[in-house]
Amino acid sequence: MQRTLLFLYPILSVVSQLIVALLLGLALFPSMLFIGWAWSAVGGLNAGAGGVLLFCLALGFAFILFGNTLLVLVILISRVFRIRATEKRAKVFSPTTIFYALYSLLLHVASSFYLPVLKSSYFNVWFYRRMGAKIGKGTLVATNRIWDCDLVEIGENCIIGGNASISAHYAQGARGRLRKVVIGNSVTVGANSSIMPGVVIEDNVVVGAHTLVPPGMHLKSGGIYLGVPAERVN
Repeated sequence: MQRTLLFLYPILSVVSQLIVALLLGLALFPSMLFIGWAWSAVGGLNAGAGGVLLFCLALGFAFILFGNTLLVLVILISRVFRIRATEKRAKVFSPTTIFYALYSLLLHVASSFYLPVLKSSYFNVWFYRRMGAKIGKGTLVATNRIWDCDLVEIGENCIIGGNASISAHYAQGARGRLRKVVIGNSVTVGANSSIMPGVVIEDNVVVGAHTLVPPGMHLKSGGIYLGVPAERVN
């Protein structure tokens, strides 16, 4: 089976690009309809300065329409086809990881093309919740790098800093593993920090910027953790 998947790897890579093209094309459809209407409304090539300004504003709204359509499509596809991340061990080249790769692809498309616009907004949290993450009330998410959403739990009144990464998967050699990440209440995760699979962070913890919390680490309540790897400093 592993040899077969290795042989199919280039083909699957092409298929993944086709999936991305399909997603982007479908997301662009309503935007292009809107742009066509706006072009006609301002008079096309005969538009004066005011018409050009209105058309430029329409292009801005078309981008927002594209982005939100893309997020909805990603959520719908993950739900209709029940594409989910669950705790497990598997070989890197296996049917299990191929299915997981599709889930990851959906998140990467959203993360690459629109989620950066939504950092720190309600809609960022809304998207991750719809993708399976459990995120409590009052929590601010200023990153577009939450992966394996079904295995991520974040409590209430937390701050997840800019470009912080929360991941529930890792690979060691030819084998990979998915493990739940649990973050308690009133936790601050600094910018550019990395929270790895299996990590448990209790309430009222501060993880400093650029800190690496390695797989399986347990951060005790009230602590301040810094460094690579993380160490308690208070």
